[in-house]
Amino acid sequence: MRQRNWSGFVLGAVCTTAGIATWSFVVGGSAASYLDAKMGTVAMLAGGLIGQMLVTLATVPSSTTYGIETVISTKPQLGSRGSYLGLFMQYCTALGWNSVLMLFFGRSVASVLIASGVADEGSRSAIATVTTVLGIVGVWWMVSRGAASLQRVGPVVAVGMCVIAVWLFYVLFSEYGLANILDAAPIAAWPDRLLNYTSVVELLIVSTWGWWSYMGGMVRMVDSGRKALLPSMLGLGVAWVVVAAVSLYAALMTGHADATVWAIEVAGTTGGVVVLVFIAFANLGSTLIGAYVASLGVSQVPWIGSRVRWKWIAAGVLAPMMLVTVFFSGPFSDNIDRFMAFVGLMIAPMVGIQIADWYVLRRLSSLRVSALYRHDRGSDYWYVAGFNPAGIIALVLGSVTYQLLLNPVTYEPRSELFKYLTASLPALAVGAVTYVVLSLVLPMSSRASSSTGEVAADRTA
Repeated sequence: MRQRNWSGFVLGAVCTTAGIATWSFVVGGSAASYLDAKMGTVAMLAGGLIGQMLVTLATVPSSTTYGIETVISTKPQLGSRGSYLGLFMQYCTALGWNSVLMLFFGRSVASVLIASGVADEGSRSAIATVTTVLGIVGVWWMVSRGAASLQRVGPVVAVGMCVIAVWLFYVLFSEYGLANILDAAPIAAWPDRLLNYTSVVELLIVSTWGWWSYMGGMVRMVDSGRKALLPSMLGLGVAWVVVAAVSLYAALMTGHADATVWAIEVAGTTGGVVVLVFIAFANLGSTLIGAYVASLGVSQVPWIGSRVRWKWIAAGVLAPMMLVTVFFSGPFSDNIDRFMAFVGLMIAPMVGIQIADWYVLRRLSSLRVSALYRHDRGSDYWYVAGFNPAGIIALVLGSVTYQLLLNPVTYEPRSELFKYLTASLPALAVGAVTYVVLSLVLPMSSRASSSTGEVAADRTA
């Protein structure tokens, strides 16, 4: 319990740091393809709040009550071995988003040096690559120091990026005028207005699903759900969406979704350099959080956590990101929207399953934390060969539902139902309903629900 000493302010700052980074600008720029400033702002806020509310319901109860992180919290639903699917989701999300952040970190630094006259345009690629590598090494050094780095870096980055966001709003309104921004047409909208609106809501929901991977590692550092609720909703449901609105407006006025391009065009050379420096700094802070929670998840694997030192776990987590950003930066950057769709494909039903477990089946009160850390047949969460049939089947059916509504490769709807329901929310609902029904029908999936003892003694610090 002594280690869980974050205040609500610190948690809010860390959540804001995680949320406000390049992905805010990427998502805002993508939204400009579908909607204008007015509808885009409404759709982004709606999607961000809906997604974060659901992620909060799925993650906060178990993490704040028992101090467990995201991967461990999936064992009651997926089983002792099935939780490796949770680890896979968490790691893929962190790897993908952190690769986005570090690629833009390198590009931001390159743009700053070129705009300042320190380097020429021909050296852009080399500078970006070298800077990305150095940034990843710096993140590894900070992650190796544990949660203390998050506590120190979070408030500084959060305050700095909020100031920059306010300043960018001022520059945009001064340069282009509110009327022109509100009148600007979307860059490449579908003919169907409702489809455009739903596409942006889905984009924001599916982006917010990424916080599922992060939440457990962050909110476990406070000792009550009450302290976690408002900071997480404001930091991960509102703050990053507000910053994304900056990119939405800038993209509508300039026709460029890439912040490394529009920052200088909107704010001028000096102002653009300042913006890019802060974006680069914010990316390091967000990558630090992603790398920390991914390392924490990997450390829960028995043969890794007991034999490998924390700093080498962090190095192993960051190594694939180094490969992606150095050797596959182009293909990855060109397919960010597809990556986000695949995040929704995996995580949407998982969020529904956990919400159903905690609130419909009410198994939170009977959670046995000591059993979560057992990896043999004696664990209450062993079920069938280490897998919970109800959770695995629900996860699969939820993912299939997502694919039937939206093509995760092209981000194009496969059904008319998409524009009325999104893809994420039906996937969540199918996962939740399937899990409840199978948990009640299959006896082996209800094994842990009968264990009610040792709850108080099992709570961890």
